[in-house]
Amino acid sequence: MSQPASQNIRNRTIRIPRLVLRTGLSVSALAALAATFIFTHPDLSPELMGPFTALHGLLASGLLAFAAFAGLSGLLWPLTQLMAGVEATAKAAGTLGFAAVLPFAQAADPGGAGAEAKGGKAATAAHEIQIGGYGGYNYTEPSTVRFIQPGGTDMTFTDMQWLGESLKTEPYWGVRTTYWNRSLRGVGFMFDYTHAKATALKTQQVNQSGTRDGQEVPPQEPFDATFRKLEFTHGLNFFTLNAVYRASGLHDRFAPYAGVGIGLSVPHVDTNRSGAPKQARTYSHQIGGLTFQVLGGLQWGFLRSGRASAFAEYKLNYSENVGDLTGGGTVDTDLWTHQVPIGFSYHHFLGAK
Repeated sequence: MSQPASQNIRNRTIRIPRLVLRTGLSVSALAALAATFIFTHPDLSPELMGPFTALHGLLASGLLAFAAFAGLSGLLWPLTQLMAGVEATAKAAGTLGFAAVLPFAQAADPGGAGAEAKGGKAATAAHEIQIGGYGGYNYTEPSTVRFIQPGGTDMTFTDMQWLGESLKTEPYWGVRTTYWNRSLRGVGFMFDYTHAKATALKTQQVNQSGTRDGQEVPPQEPFDATFRKLEFTHGLNFFTLNAVYRASGLHDRFAPYAGVGIGLSVPHVDTNRSGAPKQARTYSHQIGGLTFQVLGGLQWGFLRSGRASAFAEYKLNYSENVGDLTGGGTVDTDLWTHQVPIGFSYHHFLGAK
C-alpha cells in the first residue's frame, strides 16, 4: 500500500536538510584543506616542496581540515547529547579516581549493559583498528650541541636552550594507528607519527668550548656569534612503533593507557653560520638517529557505539639528531622532548564474535 502524500512530504523535509548539511560540511572540509595547505606552505618554493615536506604538509592540512569538519559536526549535535557530555565531563573531572565515577556512569548510561547483551560491535569484535589525530604542546629541554665544520671549527655548546613554538607554523601535531586484538587482553600495537619542533633561542648567551675557524673560542658568547639560526622547525619528526596497554574494564567510557616505543628521528635541519652566504645554509630533512618514547593518557569514549573517542596524554621522547651540513661537517645533539597531545580517534571493529 502506497504512503499518503503527507507522509512523502514529511520524508522529503527530512532528507533535504541532511543533503544540504552533508554538502555544506564537505565543502567546508575541502575549503579548510586548501586554506591550511596554503597557510602551512606560503612560499610553495621547490625547496620547501620536497617529497617529505610536501607529504607531512598535506597530512597536517588534512588533520586541520578534519578538525574543522568535526567541529562543525559537533555544533549540530542534539542539545540533550551536548548537555549530557558536558555533565559527564564535569563530574569526571571532579573525581579523585575511577571508583568515584562508577555510580554516575551506571546512572547516565542505563542501556550500556543491554547494548552489550544485544551484541554491540565494540563489546564483541575480535579486532579493533583505532585511527587518531592530535595537536597539543611540546617543550624540549636544554641540550649539548656539537658543531663541526671544515677549516678548524669544532665547538661544543652546553645547555643550549630551545623553543617549542607549538602553535606557530607548522604547529605541533601527529597521527597514529593502533591495532587491538581481543585475545591479547588489552595490549595493542601503535604506529605513531609526531611533528614536534625545536628552535634554538637566538637571544641566549651560550656556554661553549673548542675552536671556531682555527681560533679558540671564549667560554661564553651570544648565540649569534656563531649561528644565524639553528632549528628543526619543519619538523623534529618522530616515527615510532609502540606497544600499548589499555585498561578498558575499569569504566564504561574511560580507559587509561600507557605504552613504550622505538623508532626513527627525522629532523628538518635548518642552520647557517653568522655571516655565511645563503648558499651555505643547510635546509633538508635527514634521518637523525633513533628515538625512544614513553606515553600515558586517558581515553574517553563519548559515543555509546564506541566508534569515536577523545584522548589526552603525556609523552616523552628521547631522540638522537645528527645532521650533515652543506659544505661538510655535522651538527649533533640528543634531545628530550616533553609533549601533551590532545586529540580524537575513530574506531573500526572487525570480526564480531
